[in-house]
Amino acid sequence: MMHSQRDLLLGLHAEIEGKRRQLLALDPSEFWSSKSQRAYSGCVADIVQHLDVVLHYLHEALASVRSQIYLEEELCPA
Repeated sequence: MMHSQRDLLLGLHAEIEGKRRQLLALDPSEFWSSKSQRAYSGCVADIVQHLDVVLHYLHEALASVRSQIYLEEELCPA
């Protein structure tokens, strides 16, 4: 059960990290000057910040699951 949770968390982490990278690559803010372009750039920055928080919590969840897997393997070696 914990192994499948770990795999799901790893997949989710990879997807979110990939989308974060895509958003960062889309942000041509240094070339944009109109008000709407700057607003869009600000929205992208906000989304990236939110994704960073999500990734932080995913790291914590992964650490917890890995710890549980380790404990299970220590208590019940195959």
